[in-house]
Amino acid sequence: MASRKPATRPSVRHPSHNHPLRGCKAQVEDEIICSGCDIELDGAAFKCTMSDCDYFLHMSCFELPREIRHKSHPDHPLVLLFSPPYESGGFGCNACTQDGSGYVYHCSICKYDVHVGCVSMPETMKHDEHAHTLTLLYSPPLQEGRIFNCDVCHETIPRSFWLYYCQKCDWGTHLHSCAVEEEEKPKRGGREGGESSGRGSANSELAAMLKAQREMEKMQIALDFEMQRAKIEKKSRKHMLKMI
Repeated sequence: MASRKPATRPSVRHPSHNHPLRGCKAQVEDEIICSGCDIELDGAAFKCTMSDCDYFLHMSCFELPREIRHKSHPDHPLVLLFSPPYESGGFGCNACTQDGSGYVYHCSICKYDVHVGCVSMPETMKHDEHAHTLTLLYSPPLQEGRIFNCDVCHETIPRSFWLYYCQKCDWGTHLHSCAVEEEEKPKRGGREGGESSGRGSANSELAAMLKAQREMEKMQIALDFEMQRAKIEKKSRKHMLKMI
């Protein structure tokens, strides 16, 4: 009887990358950046099977829909692109004002671009500096000729960008945290020529938002891999029986 080879962990393909990917579990202390959303990895993820390739993806980024409809841009669908469609290699997010270099939801007709994390921001939230629940708006509630200043950092929020707002108090703040972050050291993964330092606070906010979702995905990915392993073992047993 031929010797039985140990089952190998199955790999998967994603259209954003040329090499196969394999499931992994990332820790915060690893300081790995997702190549899709540019946010730090924590939990269920995929990594490139090539030892010299630092390509990583959140489980949630791996499963992003290729096209969505979003309330912020009702006239046209937004299409998922794995890299910005501009010669600069980057884009400016029409939601949070920050630059991006990874995945983007894009409208080619209007040149409208949104981070993949921004499209998932909740429609309501609580803020530490305000007593009431805030509602997500896709532009400041302004009359013509007026400007709207963030009530946390006091900087102007341009007319075309998103914010969280309390109508009762006329109180609003930027889409992401306004706290000033210190410059961080380079981390594994991600893409060269990353986003500006202002993206750091947005990364922290999005990472917290996605954490609960990824906890559920950990169980799903474990189940998927177990099913794949069982299929491989079943095929291996059939092959061995034929060789007897």
